[in-house]
Amino acid sequence: APDALAPLLLPGAEIDKQLNIAGAAPVGPVESQPLGGDVQPPHCTGAWGPGYRATYDGTGFTGMAIGVLAQGQAHRIAQSVLAFPDPAAAQRIYDKLIGDWNACQNTHAVFSFQGASTEIDIKTPRPIGDINTLMLVPTTSPVPGQQCERGMALRGNVIVDVRVCSPTVGSAGYSITRAIADKVR
Repeated sequence: APDALAPLLLPGAEIDKQLNIAGAAPVGPVESQPLGGDVQPPHCTGAWGPGYRATYDGTGFTGMAIGVLAQGQAHRIAQSVLAFPDPAAAQRIYDKLIGDWNACQNTHAVFSFQGASTEIDIKTPRPIGDINTLMLVPTTSPVPGQQCERGMALRGNVIVDVRVCSPTVGSAGYSITRAIADKVR
């Protein structure tokens, strides 16, 4: 159930610690339905960011929690957890998402939502242990040096799906994904 999933997301104070910043705060309530928006090419929606309708509609997920936090324009964190009926169903979707990430490497993508658009270069996916990571380089960001790291992990019937954007992102996508995954029981 979504109410069981929301507590897995990291609070602002923990995000601050992970990114070595102060003041990360939610930009809205934790959502329990996939996000809207359009990515071209469409099969790269899952590489662009976590929790989008084009990625998860029709996958059979049974619950979802997605929260977005920000500290100014420079630091933006989207974290999501999705539950599936059983581990096999989660594994099937996870494998498809990793396949999409691989198919989108070295691709330029455009995200459009409510009249605004963002362009990114998708780099090469890299597994670190049992967590998959992917660097994204925004090409239209107003923030100098902006980079994003995606992280995704599978824990039983739960997929953890994260994007962290910051000029000093380092491995924060990985570490935030790991911190959430470690909370899944």
